[in-house]
Amino acid sequence: MTFSLIALDTDRRTLGVACATGGPALGGFVPHLQPGVGAAITQGYSTSVMAAERGLARLAEGEPVALTVAELRRADRGEAWRQLALMDGRGEVAGWTGASNVPVCDLHLEPGLAVAGNMLGSQEVVPAMVAAYRQARASGEALAEALLAALGAGQRAGGDRRGLVSAALKVRAPGGLPLDLRIDHSSEAVTALGELHRRLRADRDFQAFLARLPTGEAPDRH
Repeated sequence: MTFSLIALDTDRRTLGVACATGGPALGGFVPHLQPGVGAAITQGYSTSVMAAERGLARLAEGEPVALTVAELRRADRGEAWRQLALMDGRGEVAGWTGASNVPVCDLHLEPGLAVAGNMLGSQEVVPAMVAAYRQARASGEALAEALLAALGAGQRAGGDRRGLVSAALKVRAPGGLPLDLRIDHSSEAVTALGELHRRLRADRDFQAFLARLPTGEAPDRH
């Protein structure tokens, strides 16, 4: 149904989320990011947007991520139909896959990286995403490019067993400008997302526009 990941660039304190699915418009439901606080992916047979929002609110209050996830799951009578992963601003992670989700399901959690999937085309999707993300980062790729590399690897390993229709990417550092891209309906959603990112990177007018926007480090820029 959906495969996704959260990652943290610790040097830049930058969080990123990327995801893809066989249904339309997942960008409004699955990825959630609050710079400096944390990020969440919420998916599964019955996606709970509220769980992601409540989780980030609790992280913003200083609650440990493991306790937050445990409390979200305990309070949710529909937890068996959810898949959720949550990362705080330091890269600590927790999550769960409910027992009623459609297999193949997988969840990989390590400091600074969370990868999740359900209704996958094979058991290799999540391991392929983990390996691709690590390789991209080890090769010096920026966070956004590494997230896209992981999505591509997941798709090639089987992806969503229904095929792909939508994909999304979010990256942001505290005080930084947002990278927030969505492909809401395309049979080549992951490819289209990567192409959109590359077009924006190459668009001189858009890059000039970004260069004059205020940030936390340069609040008076214009």
